[in-house]
Amino acid sequence: MSLLSIFVDESGDFGKVENNSPYYLVSLVFHNQSDDIYQSIAELDNAISYIDPKQKYIHTGPLIRREEPYHYMTIDERRQILYKMRMFFLHTPILHTTIKINRKEANDKFSLTSHLSKCLKSYINKHYEYFTSFEKIIVYYDNGQQELNLVLNTIFSLLLSNVEFRKASPLEYRLLQLADYICSLELLSIKLSEKRLSKSEKAFFYKPQELKKTFIKSIKTKELL
Repeated sequence: MSLLSIFVDESGDFGKVENNSPYYLVSLVFHNQSDDIYQSIAELDNAISYIDPKQKYIHTGPLIRREEPYHYMTIDERRQILYKMRMFFLHTPILHTTIKINRKEANDKFSLTSHLSKCLKSYINKHYEYFTSFEKIIVYYDNGQQELNLVLNTIFSLLLSNVEFRKASPLEYRLLQLADYICSLELLSIKLSEKRLSKSEKAFFYKPQELKKTFIKSIKTKELL
């Protein structure tokens, strides 16, 4: 049976619009289960274990900002981990997309839900032939936001008849961590273009060009536009 796995991560929430978080992003990672990823996962696991055996879950935003559970790590150790995630992304056969919504255009929960639903519906319709080429689709999300969970269930079920939904922990799935990595970089791309990077984000990347050319540019290579 041909099977497509979709891993979902988000940035932002459905609450009041904050000046430091004026965008809502949803990243979706698509993995054709016939494409083997076990070697890539094993290489990432080994690399991370060598840097710090205690790190089982790579959460990109806190890693960059030196937040829990990375507060005790040096910048070199944290940068090594991020570069390992970059290599994992490049070596893993996946595609992805990110829906980006400016909260100025959707400034409350109801308008954001409507806007997100329309964007997701439009994207699925645009790539309908791709999605229907699989006999089954499984959507993995940690159910962190009920509103997003409802949009995913409603739109996918409305447009496709072969979809199953599973609650999944990022601790258990490297591809959920990869969705988080992509979503974090897409947000950093916006912040970089608007000159809103935080002090900790600026300190992590030695130069803005490193962020742009090494990380942001690389994720564009596997976008399913």
